[in-house]
Parts: sequence; structure tokens; C-alpha cells
Amino acid sequence: MGQGTRDRRTPATDRVRVIRQGEIYDHITTDGRYRVLVVSGDAHNKTHTPWVVPIRHGSLDAPPYRIALVDADPLGGSVDIERLTRTWPCGEPVGIVTGATMQRVREAIQALFDG
Repeated sequence: MGQGTRDRRTPATDRVRVIRQGEIYDHITTDGRYRVLVVSGDAHNKTHTPWVVPIRHGSLDAPPYRIALVDADPLGGSVDIERLTRTWPCGEPVGIVTGATMQRVREAIQALFDG
């Protein structure tokens, strides 16, 4: 089994859970619990540690590296692109963002690295 799938079993079924781009997860660490959005592509996530960004409460006048979630997304807040990191989400999936939100996230990540 590939590196990306070996530890992603669901407790109820013992089946491998595929981490998908656009999914939001509860993420539990020793510092607490917060939510993350998976931003790396599905093919990458099958064999490598996913890239994720935290979701912050509120969206006020967010700087360019904070992308506001919209009403159609499963929860409110904003995605903090500046805190892009690689980790396995340690918790349950919450939902998936809309395609339009994911496109804005992709554009912000590209601007961050092209900037």
C-alpha cells in the first residue's frame, strides 16, 4: 500500500479513506481542535502527505491570503493561505467547499508563490 494510504483507515469499516481536494476536516492536535481545508490534488494525496490550510473564524476585510468561505460552503470563516502546511487531517470530514471557493483558493496559492 502506498505511503499516502497506509494510515487512512476509517474505524467503522476498516477501509482506506481517500483524502480529496476541497474537503474540510476536523483536525485534532495536542494544541486543540481546528478545521483544515485540503488543497493538494487527489493524485498527490493518494501517495503523499496532503497540503492543508486552516480555516479561521470570521472573514471581515481579509487580506489577499485569506479567502472567505461563502454561504454555499459547509461552514463560515476564511481560509488562511499563509499557513499552508503538510499534514494528515486527524479527525472526521466535515464537508466539501464549492468549486468556486476552491478555484479562489487555487488562485490565491498561485499568487502567493508567484508574488
